[in-house]
Amino acid sequence: MRVSEWASVVLPELPAYDRRRGFFTCELADACAKGGYGHKYWMPRSALRGVLGYVEVARAAAVRRAQAAGRYERIANRRIVLATHGTHSVTMSSADGGSQKEKWNDVGPQTRMLLFRRTSQGLEPVALWLNEDGLPRDIGGWEHTFDVANERIESLGLENFSCTAHMLRHSFALRWYAVGKLIKYARLGHLTDDEQRDFREEVGNTWHLVQTMLGHRSVETTKTVYLEPFQTLEVEALLAHADGFPVTSFMADVFAEHPWVRTDPLAVAR
Repeated sequence: MRVSEWASVVLPELPAYDRRRGFFTCELADACAKGGYGHKYWMPRSALRGVLGYVEVARAAAVRRAQAAGRYERIANRRIVLATHGTHSVTMSSADGGSQKEKWNDVGPQTRMLLFRRTSQGLEPVALWLNEDGLPRDIGGWEHTFDVANERIESLGLENFSCTAHMLRHSFALRWYAVGKLIKYARLGHLTDDEQRDFREEVGNTWHLVQTMLGHRSVETTKTVYLEPFQTLEVEALLAHADGFPVTSFMADVFAEHPWVRTDPLAVAR
């Protein structure tokens, strides 16, 4: 997910934790997705456990501080969540003093930052991510987080290293491209070229896996934006597999009779 999309998630959209599951399927709202293209995303159990730990400790402490300071009552145009209906819809107060029911899919980031629920301790934001002062964290806050982290790393003496949210997205894509390739080789290595082509036509190729994981509407976007690192990966993976492999004798054996290929004539004998 893009950092702006992850920043828009609200508490009712989090899945229920189940330690028997390895990952959880979630939905990104159209109103919060780039280009209005909402899509599924998958959260590993370890990630959900970390998020819930944040909710119970650091987030809860920030909420208590904000409640004690009366910050939430001073927010103009705030909306009160009157009821939630699973992870799909919400009933909230309206500007005319009434109520309205909306699908979470149609509630955009700005409205989400103004949503609060009433608890026994007072008002609490519905937004998942909060600043230390207890107020909902916008996209600028996340960029600041990376800036501060980079400064901290530099102060520790680690030179020529920095990270941005988009770098992490590229790293994520590269990882899943590699995973997809390894799975493909493991599952399809015994198939003929025609059988592999039939399989790709039926379930898609590695690019479609990465497209789905990144939430792109078109696989061409995935190829265009992330092509160069993947090309490098293909070459480096090939070189890694070739390390220690008798390439010279292999080439001489396979292409000995090929009219367009010149190999070492003594390689087979050696």
